[in-house]
Amino acid sequence: MPTDKSLIRNSKQVKQVIDFTGIQNGKIHPSDIDAVLEFNNDALILIEVKGKGNRIPMGQRLLLERINDSWHNQDKAIVLKVIHSFKDYTRDIPLNECTVEVCYYKGKWSERTGPLLEVLNKLGESWEIKKLSF
Repeated sequence: MPTDKSLIRNSKQVKQVIDFTGIQNGKIHPSDIDAVLEFNNDALILIEVKGKGNRIPMGQRLLLERINDSWHNQDKAIVLKVIHSFKDYTRDIPLNECTVEVCYYKGKWSERTGPLLEVLNKLGESWEIKKLSF
């Protein structure tokens, strides 16, 4: 049942940056994943959001690939690189208005362009996951 209610409980807290200073060793430092969808220990979708034209840094890309590759069901594990063009840094980025640029599936990156919701709905259909419908 779709709703327009925001899932952000405290937007000021969400904007609070986590400073990784002191938790690095050379180029090794913590990373984050922007969104994760997991369905009944069967399907895994990792989502990384970047501004249009920005790449996923090498270390973060390797992290996403390794998590995806270690998922026990390779037929239902995917990484989606999602892009946006929002330049107004005072506004939140609506994920449902973003576009998938590329995906990592079964060990390789490939173009898979389209609106995020459309891509997720297609995955829900092909993976037969009723909960994966927006």
